[in-house]
Amino acid sequence: MRKNPMPEVGKTSTLNVIRESGNGFILDGQELGEIFLGRRQARGDCAPGDTVTVFLYPDADGATTATTLTPKAQLGEVALLKVADVNDTGAFMDWGLEKDLLLPYAEQLGTPRAGQELLIIIYQDKRGRLVASMKLDEFIEDNGPALTPGTEVSIIVANKTELGYKAVINHQRWGLLYDSELRRPLTRGEQLQAYIKKTRDDERVDLTLTAPKRITVPNLSEQILEKLAENDGYLALGDKSPPETIYRIFGESKKSFKQAIGRLYKAGKIAIEERGIRLKQ
Repeated sequence: MRKNPMPEVGKTSTLNVIRESGNGFILDGQELGEIFLGRRQARGDCAPGDTVTVFLYPDADGATTATTLTPKAQLGEVALLKVADVNDTGAFMDWGLEKDLLLPYAEQLGTPRAGQELLIIIYQDKRGRLVASMKLDEFIEDNGPALTPGTEVSIIVANKTELGYKAVINHQRWGLLYDSELRRPLTRGEQLQAYIKKTRDDERVDLTLTAPKRITVPNLSEQILEKLAENDGYLALGDKSPPETIYRIFGESKKSFKQAIGRLYKAGKIAIEERGIRLKQ
């Protein structure tokens, strides 16, 4: 039987069903040993020899157990989660599983309230439990190796700063989006696709939401063609048009606009006239 990738506690894994056992199934956890999947957590029929995709987590006794439910975030990931309850133990976050995720008092910033949404990271404490922390700076790196400009990354917006917004890059590293380059305010916990703008001399990362030229120009070219088609094949836009007008219509700079119409002209799709551009038939 083919082996699946090595499973990890706190992560989703695909495991082989070894046998049935009372009110559930025994899965091959490889180096983690045999792992129990309850029938209620299986959400479907299983049989020995089948493979199932499950999330692995420690139960109340510390034993690794499985569920086919998918959590809203996994070990090492940052997420915006809602507080389900608060008691003497701490706050409890709704993360999509039957048992809520503990946010201990020692890992809190401020005073969480039921119904409040908090930006947290999931980690494994000294007792082996999966728990949440609001202290992202203790887990997310400020500095590191240079990242390639133009690389597409996933980000989660965190704190507002004087310059813009701090954001977590791929759950691992801080980056900065500048207010001057944004078209709208961002919200805490918002998930976006961004691009590496540069790694500064202090090894901190600047981000941008604008795709690199090789992506932006073809997309803008398509927008120009669509706009031409909507306006009987003619747009009164060209080299002499104010940058503000171009940005208002296409949300792009005048430089990008000129590059895009240059591509369209060379491709024989438009004619450039004195006062605008015209779609070629």
